[in-house]
Amino acid sequence: MTELTDDQKRGLRTVLALGAEGASRSLSRWLGAEVRLALGDVDLVDLEAAAGALGPPESLTAACAMGLSGALGGTMLLCFEDRAGLALADMLMRQPFGTATAWGEVERSAAMETANIVGCAYLNALAARLPGGGGTGLAPSPPAFLHEFAGSLIQFAVMGQAAELDRVLLAGATFHSDAAGDLGWTLLFAPDAPSLAALAGALDGTA
Repeated sequence: MTELTDDQKRGLRTVLALGAEGASRSLSRWLGAEVRLALGDVDLVDLEAAAGALGPPESLTAACAMGLSGALGGTMLLCFEDRAGLALADMLMRQPFGTATAWGEVERSAAMETANIVGCAYLNALAARLPGGGGTGLAPSPPAFLHEFAGSLIQFAVMGQAAELDRVLLAGATFHSDAAGDLGWTLLFAPDAPSLAALAGALDGTA
């Protein structure tokens, strides 16, 4: 499958929006502050366009990577510019912004635990809406912390699709708060090629 119909795009966006809502609630409880995930475009794009999803491909970016198992395969990435990711650690440790200046063990642990909370909530909400999903059988692996060039992270995220497809689905959500606006965090969901085909078929007419 190399294209999505309009009905399939609407159905997939509806399901992913439920995932973003579930993750928003869990993250707000975790941080003790209201945070919302805003879902971006849901469409297939060529590899060149996907490479710029996190900004300039040569820019260093921190990410927590989670593989998917069960009803869907693929990858989720919670990504941060360094400044924004270290601000997350400061927020969780209730210390002034700018206190954390490098990705030490504590800062990495804060990012990975946040990714685990966001990833599980996102997938639970998504699985509950998938046709036949019943809310079960979809889980992320424990997060792995990465500090790589943005282009390398995108290649890692979409390799399960790129091996079989000319165009890939890279569904992103950005994080916002009333107090700080755009937080500079991005959640990327990239199903592998078999899962993308299964999703498209299952979601026909569900919008």
